[in-house]
Amino acid sequence: MPGQPEPKNQIQSVRIRIAGDEYCIRGKGGPEYIRKLAQVVDDYLSPVVQQYPNLPRNWASILALMNMADELERQKQENRELMELVAEVEK
Repeated sequence: MPGQPEPKNQIQSVRIRIAGDEYCIRGKGGPEYIRKLAQVVDDYLSPVVQQYPNLPRNWASILALMNMADELERQKQENRELMELVAEVEK
C-alpha cells in the first residue's frame, strides 16, 4: 500500500558509501539500520585506508576487521566482568 513503511524483515536495497566507495547493499533491518552498520564499517576502514593509501583494499579490510574484532573481544570481556559483578551482588 503506498505511503506505508516497508516491513523491517523485507529485503531492501540501500546505497551506502564506505571509505569513499559506493555500494548497493541488500539486507533486512530497514535502510536506516543498514546505513548505521555501513557507518560503523566506514569508521573502521577509512582510517586504515587513509593511513596506508597504497595498501590493497582487501588487506586494508583485514586490518580494519582485526581492529573491530579486538574491540568486540574487549567489549565481551567487559560484559563478562560486569555480569560476574551482577551475579555477586544478586547473591
